[in-house]
Amino acid sequence: MKKTISINISGVIFHIEEDGYDKLKSYLTSVQQYFSSYEDSQEIITDIENRIAEKLFAKLKANEKLTGSPREAVTLEDVNELIAAMGTVADFEAVEEEELFTTSARSNQSNPAGGSASTAGGAYGYGSATGSTQSGRTNTGPRRLLRDLHRKTLGGVASGLANYFNVDPVWVRLVFVLLVLGFPALGSSSNNEDFFGSLAGVTVLAYIAMWIAFPGSSTLEDDKTVKKFYRDPDDKVLGGVAAGLSAYFGIDRGLVRLLFVVSIALFGIGLISYLVLWAISPTADTVTEKMEMQGQPITLANIEQTIKHNLNVPESGPESGLTKVLLFPFRAVSMILSGLGQALGPFLNGIVSVIRVLAGIILILVAFSGVIACVSLAGAAFGIISGVYPDNAGPFPFDWIRADLDAPMVITTFIAGVLPCVALGVLGVMLITRRFYFNGRTALTLLGIWILSMVIAGATITPLVSGFSRSETIEETVTLPVASIPTPTFAMSDTDTEFDYNPSIEIRGYAGNEVQLLQRFKARGRNRQDAENNARTIKYNYTVKDSTIRFNRELELAPKARFRAQELDMDLLIPFEKPFRMTRDFAYFIRNRFTQTELDRMDRTIWKLTANEGLVSINFPRDIEQESDENNDQANSDDDDFTDEDFNASFDAAGPRTRTFNVRGFDEIEATGALVVRVQQGETFQVVADGEQRELDKLDVEVDGQTLKLSPSKGSLFGNRSKAPVRVSVTMPTVEGLSLTGACQGKLDGFGRLNRLDLDLTGASLAVIDANVGRLSVEMTGASKAQLKGNADELKSSLTGASLLAAKQMSINKAEVSAHGASKAAFGQVNNLDESTSGASSISRGN
Repeated sequence: MKKTISINISGVIFHIEEDGYDKLKSYLTSVQQYFSSYEDSQEIITDIENRIAEKLFAKLKANEKLTGSPREAVTLEDVNELIAAMGTVADFEAVEEEELFTTSARSNQSNPAGGSASTAGGAYGYGSATGSTQSGRTNTGPRRLLRDLHRKTLGGVASGLANYFNVDPVWVRLVFVLLVLGFPALGSSSNNEDFFGSLAGVTVLAYIAMWIAFPGSSTLEDDKTVKKFYRDPDDKVLGGVAAGLSAYFGIDRGLVRLLFVVSIALFGIGLISYLVLWAISPTADTVTEKMEMQGQPITLANIEQTIKHNLNVPESGPESGLTKVLLFPFRAVSMILSGLGQALGPFLNGIVSVIRVLAGIILILVAFSGVIACVSLAGAAFGIISGVYPDNAGPFPFDWIRADLDAPMVITTFIAGVLPCVALGVLGVMLITRRFYFNGRTALTLLGIWILSMVIAGATITPLVSGFSRSETIEETVTLPVASIPTPTFAMSDTDTEFDYNPSIEIRGYAGNEVQLLQRFKARGRNRQDAENNARTIKYNYTVKDSTIRFNRELELAPKARFRAQELDMDLLIPFEKPFRMTRDFAYFIRNRFTQTELDRMDRTIWKLTANEGLVSINFPRDIEQESDENNDQANSDDDDFTDEDFNASFDAAGPRTRTFNVRGFDEIEATGALVVRVQQGETFQVVADGEQRELDKLDVEVDGQTLKLSPSKGSLFGNRSKAPVRVSVTMPTVEGLSLTGACQGKLDGFGRLNRLDLDLTGASLAVIDANVGRLSVEMTGASKAQLKGNADELKSSLTGASLLAAKQMSINKAEVSAHGASKAAFGQVNNLDESTSGASSISRGN
């Protein structure tokens, strides 16, 4: 039985055996006496005691890991090992005596018996009389990857990785910062924001995953031989970053500061780098940290050497006036920042707590939304697999994609999507409660499941995605058996299916004798041959009975065919001068455009195609020609600034090729580029574009929310290179907004009463609006021009730049108009006009 004594070293309570206590007390007394004559001796003694407490604590923890049972008391053997590692006063007194007779560098000499010294590289420090080397870390068996909570900045992930790989935590933190901030910048410079932005997100998710997966530890033993980067407070100008880099790399600090200042001109890289290093690096406040900054082991000999080096450095001479002027801004900013930090410390702590809670709430909401979305999509996918489809799903080919879905794909994709959402939710709860809810085993298990699901989902989805990589079109021409019929009638079949996947039909004339149907089958596939084979799976039927040819409303696929974005575009080729009839349904279905009057009398109209005039009516005049003439004449009479060239877009002329887009569910239109857009009312949605085939292939059409977006594909310049514009005809039940950007031209007519209409014109866009509107809003910028006709209860308009607004043909009850720059507005009948102008703008009103 041995007597134990409780002692306090640097705030840590140790139980030590009596003989070990006597030895340790004698050692500390000798150290205190030796350093008592030095300046800042108390700080030196405190650093030495901190190092002793770290070593003793690590020794006890190492014994617990090796034996499995804790050892509460420090033994005499532990104290002897500590003194051997730290070195005694007698040891480096002997070294000092040896230095008096030595002229060569200590780093190139053998270590004397019983002495202590450090190697030139700072990798090892010799102990006392044993003469053995000691590394900066105690070997305690298999190492584990833990988060270092003692040196943490955000969760301790970076410091834990640094401890595991024996590197400075500052550089690990810097790598994470560069990945998160550098990937988006790299994506912006390479026009690949989506890919590199996702890599930055993956880095953040990886950090969060390691935060959750790796357990934390406050007792990780730091390797004191690893050279650490600290900000140097003794030679700082602003934050000590440049001086710290100078000490770390052994280069002149003036050169480092010059590099930072010069690199500020390189898009602010120097300033950003300085601020990042300032934020992630600690300050070398103690003698121990200053020795770590030089990569020296923490022994008494090295502490002595560092102190003497600092004391022997001569005081710098008085600064010149120019030096004071150059350094004054940096020192002023440093003083301001220090003062603000002291004054606003408590307030900023409160702000950080509020931000932490808000961030947690946002993460929980995002996670909840993500989980709901994943569950909904998974439920819909399993419904498709089982043959149960959601109601009001719109034109989506559920039957066709059913063959491409299977349970492993859906399950693994669901897991891959829902686990990150759950992780975000748990992270949000952790931020709010400041508690950990996952142990390392659970987190690693979930991480493994997520990785496995990603691998399986990728393996099952990749073949499906590759099946859409190539697009091909094949053409077939069929002769319809109607040559003996004097006046054939074209109609649509009465049958209809639940899936509205329509082909595209256009009537065109040609110099021939037979009525022909030119069919263009289009599909996607893995390669050219696969895409052509998929295109051949399209089946389309029509029937001929008496003098009537009926076309099906939907296309079909061959049995066991898979959906690969199959489309069918058809031209009904009719010989010039051959008369024919159309039903109202057929006229409404095809791409050729007709006015409402022509549709109403369609059953009584006989048509023909001519080489010069195109589609003409034999027994009635075309209303489209009269309407186009009236629009041009009225555009000339509205205002001197509006000429034939302003509204010369042939909205009703057709291009050589057409393309139909199966989109629906929108009430606003947003068009960009050199497009001519015609918007008219209809019972169903229909979007048809015509023009050159190469330009049609570059046209992007999508529905975002309630907005139909029309634009050239990314990187396309067809609006600038093609003389013939692409025309887009949009049919929709109602419209609430029309936005035109660039050289876009638009015409809106044929609607009944509209509650509201928002018109937004930008650039050199043109618009012709004929409508009966309750509230009409018109925003015009640049050189845009607009012509308004019809009626409006209330008009609110803002014109800037050189925009022009002709509204003499619109009857307005109340108008609020502001014009700026060189813009002009001309109104007809307005009961109440509130106007404001600036610059060279003008607003006129007259009947």
